[in-house]
Amino acid sequence: MRTAPLLLLLVAAPALAQQREAPKKSETAPRKVRFNKRLLEGAELATLEQLEPRIGRLEDGAYWYDPRTGAAGRWGGPTLAFLPPGLTLGGPLPADASGGGQGNLTGVFINGRELHPVDVAGLQQLLGQVWPGRWWVDAQGNYGLEGGPPLGNLMVLAQSRKRSGSGGQAWSKHYEGAGGPRDTLDMASDGNQACFNVAGRADCIH
Repeated sequence: MRTAPLLLLLVAAPALAQQREAPKKSETAPRKVRFNKRLLEGAELATLEQLEPRIGRLEDGAYWYDPRTGAAGRWGGPTLAFLPPGLTLGGPLPADASGGGQGNLTGVFINGRELHPVDVAGLQQLLGQVWPGRWWVDAQGNYGLEGGPPLGNLMVLAQSRKRSGSGGQAWSKHYEGAGGPRDTLDMASDGNQACFNVAGRADCIH
Protein backbone atom coordinates (compact mmCIF):
# COMPACT_ATOMS: atom_id res chain seq x y z
CA MET A 1 0.00 0.00 0.00
CA ARG A 2 1.18 3.56 -0.73
CA THR A 3 -1.00 5.33 1.85
CA ALA A 4 1.86 6.19 4.26
CA PRO A 5 4.10 7.91 1.69
CA LEU A 6 1.10 9.84 0.38
CA LEU A 7 0.22 11.04 3.90
CA LEU A 8 3.83 12.15 4.47
CA LEU A 9 3.75 14.12 1.23
CA LEU A 10 0.51 15.84 2.19
CA VAL A 11 1.91 16.78 5.59
CA ALA A 12 5.19 18.09 4.18
CA ALA A 13 3.70 20.05 1.28
CA PRO A 14 2.62 23.17 3.27
CA ALA A 15 6.06 23.48 4.88
CA LEU A 16 7.78 23.17 1.51
CA ALA A 17 5.47 25.82 0.06
CA GLN A 18 6.31 28.22 2.90
CA GLN A 19 10.04 27.72 2.29
CA ARG A 20 9.60 28.53 -1.39
CA GLU A 21 7.52 31.65 -0.67
CA ALA A 22 9.72 32.99 2.14
CA PRO A 23 11.39 36.23 0.95
CA LYS A 24 15.13 36.06 0.60
CA LYS A 25 17.16 38.31 2.81
CA SER A 26 18.52 41.20 0.78
CA GLU A 27 22.29 41.31 0.80
CA THR A 28 23.97 44.68 0.38
CA ALA A 29 26.79 44.47 -2.13
CA PRO A 30 30.14 45.56 -0.64
CA ARG A 31 31.21 49.03 -1.71
CA LYS A 32 34.16 49.43 -4.05
CA VAL A 33 35.46 52.92 -3.40
CA ARG A 34 39.18 53.54 -3.86
CA PHE A 35 41.14 56.50 -2.59
CA ASN A 36 44.76 56.95 -3.68
CA LYS A 37 44.72 53.50 -5.30
CA ARG A 38 43.56 51.67 -2.16
CA LEU A 39 40.15 50.09 -1.57
CA LEU A 40 38.48 51.56 1.49
CA GLU A 41 37.53 49.01 4.12
CA GLY A 42 36.83 48.93 7.84
CA ALA A 43 37.65 52.17 9.65
CA GLU A 44 38.51 54.02 6.42
CA LEU A 45 35.14 53.18 4.87
CA ALA A 46 33.43 54.21 8.11
CA THR A 47 35.24 57.58 7.92
CA LEU A 48 33.95 58.12 4.39
CA GLU A 49 30.39 57.22 5.39
CA GLN A 50 30.53 59.79 8.19
CA LEU A 51 31.42 62.43 5.58
CA GLU A 52 28.79 61.45 3.02
CA PRO A 53 25.83 63.28 4.60
CA ARG A 54 27.80 66.45 3.75
CA ILE A 55 29.45 65.56 0.43
CA GLY A 56 26.86 63.12 -0.93
CA ARG A 57 27.18 59.37 -1.31
CA LEU A 58 30.07 58.49 -3.61
CA GLU A 59 29.59 56.02 -6.40
CA ASP A 60 31.88 53.02 -6.59
CA GLY A 61 35.03 54.16 -8.32
CA ALA A 62 38.44 55.74 -7.88
CA TYR A 63 39.18 59.01 -6.11
CA TRP A 64 42.17 60.87 -4.70
CA TYR A 65 42.66 62.77 -1.44
CA ASP A 66 45.41 65.07 -0.20
CA PRO A 67 45.47 64.70 3.59
CA ARG A 68 47.65 67.79 4.01
CA THR A 69 45.17 70.24 2.47
CA GLY A 70 41.97 68.18 2.42
CA ALA A 71 41.66 68.59 -1.37
CA ALA A 72 39.92 65.67 -3.11
CA GLY A 73 38.54 64.67 -6.51
CA ARG A 74 37.86 61.86 -8.91
CA TRP A 75 40.89 59.91 -10.06
CA GLY A 76 42.51 61.63 -13.03
CA GLY A 77 40.58 64.85 -12.44
CA PRO A 78 40.89 68.20 -10.66
CA THR A 79 40.02 69.18 -7.12
CA LEU A 80 36.26 68.96 -6.62
CA ALA A 81 35.99 69.31 -2.85
CA PHE A 82 37.90 70.14 0.29
CA LEU A 83 37.37 67.51 2.97
CA PRO A 84 38.71 67.76 6.51
CA PRO A 85 42.51 67.40 6.40
CA GLY A 86 44.40 64.64 8.15
CA LEU A 87 41.96 61.81 7.42
CA THR A 88 43.11 58.26 6.75
CA LEU A 89 41.55 57.61 3.35
CA GLY A 90 43.50 55.23 1.14
CA GLY A 91 47.20 55.22 0.46
CA PRO A 92 49.71 58.07 0.07
CA LEU A 93 48.81 60.77 -2.47
CA PRO A 94 50.28 59.71 -5.86
CA ALA A 95 51.89 62.16 -8.26
CA ASP A 96 49.61 60.95 -11.08
CA ALA A 97 46.33 61.36 -9.16
CA SER A 98 45.11 64.08 -11.53
CA GLY A 99 46.31 62.61 -14.80
CA GLY A 100 49.88 63.90 -14.83
CA GLY A 101 52.76 62.89 -12.63
CA GLN A 102 55.74 63.40 -14.94
CA GLY A 103 55.66 67.18 -15.07
CA ASN A 104 54.26 67.31 -18.61
CA LEU A 105 50.65 68.18 -17.70
CA THR A 106 51.09 71.50 -15.89
CA GLY A 107 54.46 71.22 -14.15
CA VAL A 108 52.86 72.47 -10.94
CA PHE A 109 53.10 70.02 -8.04
CA ILE A 110 51.45 70.52 -4.67
CA ASN A 111 52.19 68.01 -1.91
CA GLY A 112 53.50 65.62 -4.56
CA ARG A 113 50.46 65.73 -6.90
CA GLU A 114 50.86 67.30 -10.33
CA LEU A 115 47.91 69.65 -10.60
CA HIS A 116 45.21 69.27 -13.23
CA PRO A 117 44.89 72.28 -15.60
CA VAL A 118 41.58 73.18 -13.95
CA ASP A 119 43.36 73.37 -10.58
CA VAL A 120 45.93 75.72 -12.06
CA ALA A 121 43.15 77.85 -13.54
CA GLY A 122 41.53 78.07 -10.12
CA LEU A 123 44.79 79.12 -8.49
CA GLN A 124 45.34 81.71 -11.23
CA GLN A 125 41.94 83.17 -10.41
CA LEU A 126 43.04 83.23 -6.80
CA LEU A 127 46.62 84.48 -7.16
CA GLY A 128 46.95 85.93 -10.63
CA GLN A 129 50.13 83.94 -11.34
CA VAL A 130 51.06 80.30 -10.74
CA TRP A 131 54.67 79.23 -11.17
CA PRO A 132 55.64 75.67 -12.16
CA GLY A 133 57.63 73.83 -9.52
CA ARG A 134 57.22 71.64 -6.50
CA TRP A 135 55.32 73.26 -3.66
CA TRP A 136 53.79 72.37 -0.32
CA VAL A 137 50.50 73.72 1.02
CA ASP A 138 49.04 72.98 4.45
CA ALA A 139 45.49 73.04 5.76
CA GLN A 140 45.86 76.62 6.99
CA GLY A 141 46.78 77.85 3.51
CA ASN A 142 50.50 78.34 4.20
CA TYR A 143 52.66 77.49 1.19
CA GLY A 144 56.28 77.24 0.16
CA LEU A 145 58.73 75.38 -2.01
CA GLU A 146 59.24 71.71 -1.13
CA GLY A 147 61.67 71.47 1.76
CA GLY A 148 61.61 75.21 2.32
CA PRO A 149 60.00 77.62 4.78
CA PRO A 150 56.58 79.25 4.32
CA LEU A 151 56.54 81.94 1.65
CA GLY A 152 52.98 83.13 2.11
CA ASN A 153 49.42 82.19 2.85
CA LEU A 154 46.77 81.43 0.22
CA MET A 155 43.93 82.47 2.49
CA VAL A 156 45.44 85.90 3.16
CA LEU A 157 46.16 86.39 -0.54
CA ALA A 158 42.67 85.22 -1.47
CA GLN A 159 41.02 87.67 0.90
CA SER A 160 43.10 90.54 -0.45
CA ARG A 161 42.19 89.64 -4.05
CA LYS A 162 38.63 88.49 -3.39
CA ARG A 163 36.61 88.60 -6.58
CA SER A 164 33.03 89.76 -6.88
CA GLY A 165 30.35 87.32 -8.00
CA SER A 166 29.90 83.60 -7.38
CA GLY A 167 32.06 82.06 -10.12
CA GLY A 168 35.14 80.09 -9.30
CA GLN A 169 36.73 76.72 -8.81
CA ALA A 170 37.39 74.60 -5.74
CA TRP A 171 40.68 76.28 -4.79
CA SER A 172 39.40 79.83 -5.16
CA LYS A 173 36.07 79.09 -3.47
CA HIS A 174 37.79 77.34 -0.58
CA TYR A 175 40.40 79.99 0.18
CA GLU A 176 38.21 82.98 -0.57
CA GLY A 177 35.70 81.58 1.89
CA ALA A 178 32.78 82.45 -0.41
CA GLY A 179 30.75 79.47 0.75
CA GLY A 180 29.53 78.77 4.24
CA PRO A 181 30.46 75.66 6.22
CA ARG A 182 27.49 73.76 4.76
CA ASP A 183 28.32 74.55 1.12
CA THR A 184 29.84 71.53 -0.56
CA LEU A 185 31.38 70.78 -3.93
CA ASP A 186 30.14 68.16 -6.33
CA MET A 187 32.21 64.99 -5.91
CA ALA A 188 30.00 63.35 -8.53
CA SER A 189 31.42 65.54 -11.30
CA ASP A 190 33.14 63.72 -14.15
CA GLY A 191 36.31 65.71 -13.52
CA ASN A 192 36.44 67.22 -17.02
CA GLN A 193 35.25 70.55 -15.69
CA ALA A 194 35.24 72.10 -12.26
CA CYS A 195 31.74 72.49 -10.91
CA PHE A 196 30.46 73.52 -7.56
CA ASN A 197 27.03 74.07 -6.09
CA VAL A 198 26.43 76.84 -3.62
CA ALA A 199 22.92 77.67 -2.45
CA GLY A 200 21.47 75.53 -5.23
CA ARG A 201 23.29 77.37 -8.04
CA ALA A 202 25.80 75.46 -10.16
CA ASP A 203 28.88 77.16 -11.60
CA CYS A 204 31.60 75.59 -13.74
CA ILE A 205 34.95 76.38 -15.27
CA HIS A 206 35.36 74.52 -18.58
